[in-house]
Amino acid sequence: MNRDSTRKQIGLRQGHRTRLTFALCLGLVLSGVPLFSLAVSIPEVQAQTIPSEVRLGYTQLGQGLVDQAIATFRGAIRRYPDSLEAKLGLAIAFRRAGQDADAFQAYQQVLTQDPNNQLALKTIGILGGFRPEWQERGIEALTTLLKLNSSDGEARAQRALLYGYQGRFAESLADYELALQGNPAPDVLLGAAQIYTYSGNAQRGLSLFERYRSASNKPITGNAAIAYARALRATGNTAQAIQILEGQLPRQTNAFGVQVRSELSQAYLSNRQPTQALAILDPLRDRGDSRLSLARALNEIGKQENRPDLTAQASDLYRQVLKSVPNPSASLVREVADVLSGIPQDRQTALQLYRQLVQQQPNDKVLVIQQLALESQLGTLPQREVQQRLRSILQPLPSEPAQQFAIAQALVRLEPDPEFFSVYQSLIQAGVNEPFLNFRLAQLLIERNDLEGAKWLSPLTKLPSLAVEIWLQNYFWQKSIVVREI
Repeated sequence: MNRDSTRKQIGLRQGHRTRLTFALCLGLVLSGVPLFSLAVSIPEVQAQTIPSEVRLGYTQLGQGLVDQAIATFRGAIRRYPDSLEAKLGLAIAFRRAGQDADAFQAYQQVLTQDPNNQLALKTIGILGGFRPEWQERGIEALTTLLKLNSSDGEARAQRALLYGYQGRFAESLADYELALQGNPAPDVLLGAAQIYTYSGNAQRGLSLFERYRSASNKPITGNAAIAYARALRATGNTAQAIQILEGQLPRQTNAFGVQVRSELSQAYLSNRQPTQALAILDPLRDRGDSRLSLARALNEIGKQENRPDLTAQASDLYRQVLKSVPNPSASLVREVADVLSGIPQDRQTALQLYRQLVQQQPNDKVLVIQQLALESQLGTLPQREVQQRLRSILQPLPSEPAQQFAIAQALVRLEPDPEFFSVYQSLIQAGVNEPFLNFRLAQLLIERNDLEGAKWLSPLTKLPSLAVEIWLQNYFWQKSIVVREI
């Protein structure tokens, strides 16, 4: 997204002629036209309603004298503490100077006086992408802006990106479904491609990456290249993914290099090169700034190579990361909970994290299902209560594809319940691409003695028919043992 594309959107209150005149001048200043060259066109009585110091500050901005403008606006605010134009000018000047933290605070001051100022709302939304601790405030600002103007596609795309940064994929993709309608800007396509990929829908992510390349005629580089490589790997083009990542690998192991090595490790693993997958991670060991990336890579290698020693290392690293961050974001806590829930000895810790998250986000259906799955596995909730709570969550199912996909991913953690047979069917019929969901439906079909119907699901599970048949027979055999024991 073009960070400066909001400069022409003034957001000053409508209806007052003096404000409109000033807004017109401000818009021209932000477009590069010096204010002093327009002074003769402003009626003197109107110009006098804006303090001269404030007008001087905008003149200095128009001339590119940003530091002088900052000093001028600061003086104007001391003399005229209720001047919205002075506060807005200071915020714009900080932004021009690259002083993002000061700009963020200055725009907050604008909103304190004028909560619906659209320029301030949109800019805080943009700045929300600069630092993790600003993301939530950015989302709040953009939500207010979209209530004022629901057709603002740029604001919706930015909110989708911030949701994605926080790991709130269902909300992010719901916004992107709207933002991608029509003819979205290339930067919107690029942001959406990354979020779809990281949310688990690599096929849609890859399609959006290709649309971006066609629309922009630009190569995919930087952090976007890492996501592009992941989309390629997840859709079977591992060799190209390795080629892209090796081309992005910097000589120095900086923050970007850490991310590249982590993703390259996964690409090597998918290419059946486990030795290279571990070797590429060696420079990341004993580095405090690489613990999270190293944990992610080791966890994947440990799971795929059946290496409990590596998953144990990953678990330890994840715990270190949580302890080292004073106020970890919800997305980080969620990631740690997701990983630890897959390690039997860490499931109790994962459950505590899920409970903490559900307290903070009680309306997040996916989180609640993940918590219930773990409660069921650990026996900390009666099965009847688990079913009752699931019933309230799953009826009715959401209509948004992104939320359906997220719910399917959470449901596969639970043993299938005949009561929810129609839920599995509805998700699959809606086109949800979650292969293990088909296994869950197959389990229910077996319990109905419909072995042929279960075998029919084999193409959807992406496994050979014979392998599925053997698995189904084994499952049926195990079920019969349980029945006999009971």
